[in-house]
Amino acid sequence: MLFGRQQRTLLDVLAKQWETTEEEIKDLLSYTRELQDNLHTMWEEAHAALREAQTKQKQGYDAKSAVRSLTVGDKALVLLPSSDNKLLARWQGPYDVIAQINPTTYKLAIPQGSGREQVYHVNLLKKWQEPSGGQPIRYIAHDPAEEIPYPSLSTQTRHDTPRPWLNPTLTETYRLQLTRLITSHQDVFSKFPGRTELVQHPIRLKVNKEEKKTRSKWSASEEEKKTTRRTWRAGQEAVKKTIVRAWKARESRKACGPE
Repeated sequence: MLFGRQQRTLLDVLAKQWETTEEEIKDLLSYTRELQDNLHTMWEEAHAALREAQTKQKQGYDAKSAVRSLTVGDKALVLLPSSDNKLLARWQGPYDVIAQINPTTYKLAIPQGSGREQVYHVNLLKKWQEPSGGQPIRYIAHDPAEEIPYPSLSTQTRHDTPRPWLNPTLTETYRLQLTRLITSHQDVFSKFPGRTELVQHPIRLKVNKEEKKTRSKWSASEEEKKTTRRTWRAGQEAVKKTIVRAWKARESRKACGPE
């Protein structure tokens, strides 16, 4: 399979020597002529095997191929390497076919400033099919119909909004009192999201498996800070006492030993 013929191995040479009964004595001229004949015979056998392999490859290729031809005036796409990655190719164009060099080579009207050749093999070309509607495809950069509505965060219109959360089952007196309360505190009773600076929240980010911590702005009063610190200390002391009690209980059981 590798050489396309029956390869002569060392065992074949050894078997031939064993099968030869008479020792042949040849002069230099006879040996040279025989060597030339053997080389010529092997050359013919190798070329015959090569032609047979080429024929089989052509039959396999032609079974899935189709004849492609272009005419002058057609538009064609060209399979060219991408500008981003030279190992990848994509169809570019279309370009006008201006000449046919031979049955498999065509010349295209590619701008001279692109730095590309104008002559291409038919295997790199594909005939351009115009869209059925006759209108080119246009890209819509902005389509308002596809936008997702979301509430505005602007503080200019938050006081002008109605108050839909009034319970319809309330009496007129309660509704009037509640309306006055909401009107006097419009910055609090609003359907728009707001912002506070009285609470802190740690935000942990992981970038390249390295944990980075950022904190939001802290604007609490000193009394709130002291209360938070006392709460943390009390929690830590409670955890420490629990761990110490568990450790002492385990040590006492070890000291007593099994009953």
